Amino acid sequence: MAPIAGHNVLVIGGSSGMGFAVAKLALAEKANVIIASSNKDKVDGAVKRLKGDSRSGQVAGYTVDLGGEDVEAQLEKLFTEATKAGPLDHVVYTAGKGQSPALADTDLATAVSMARLPVVVPLFIGKIAPKFLKSGYTSSITFTGGAVAEKPVPGYGVLAAFVAGLHTLGKCLAVDLAPLRVNVVAPGATETELWGAYADFLRDMSSKNSLLGKAAKPEDVAEAFVYLMKNVDATGSVVSTNGGAPLK
Repeated sequence: MAPIAGHNVLVIGGSSGMGFAVAKLALAEKANVIIASSNKDKVDGAVKRLKGDSRSGQVAGYTVDLGGEDVEAQLEKLFTEATKAGPLDHVVYTAGKGQSPALADTDLATAVSMARLPVVVPLFIGKIAPKFLKSGYTSSITFTGGAVAEKPVPGYGVLAAFVAGLHTLGKCLAVDLAPLRVNVVAPGATETELWGAYADFLRDMSSKNSLLGKAAKPEDVAEAFVYLMKNVDATGSVVSTNGGAPLK
């Protein structure tokens, strides 16, 4: 597979969890990494930790607010800032929420809000990012879907509907933006900061549901993102990394 040494990689959602793990692994591949998320303190802290681990690539961080009505302008501003030193080679999007509202508690406002991160933001990334990426099949956009789109989970119907939509959107953008490559990573249960006070319960439940008897770590899932950056023949793909849970 093609190396990504010297490539410029933007990780939106890169200050924690899977995004941080992707940034760290990309640095290990000698790429230059830009991370972005909404909390400046978290971004600054993540940049400091990444710089401490890096022996080669450059690291930078920016804030972006994807929760407002100006999401398109926010993304345009982020991409402009992130390309001051040159165009991007790869964009990775890991921002998202792990919880789903109960269907009985879902109204129109809730449904629209839930669609923002898994569907609306990726749509605008697909619209805006190509202007800031190097042209050709060596460049890529990788979104984060989920195993919940592959196997129904009780109480997760609202989120699953939008995640499944993202899996299809990735394929559609691969067609529309070709030869730029567009792919989706679909993680299963992955232990991140989002688990919070429920970590012990979720770890136990995930272990029982996995063929491997464990939940994934962010660094496990990060390998899939780097694979999709490096494999210049991969586009329109949904790469699952879920411990075999959908088969159980």
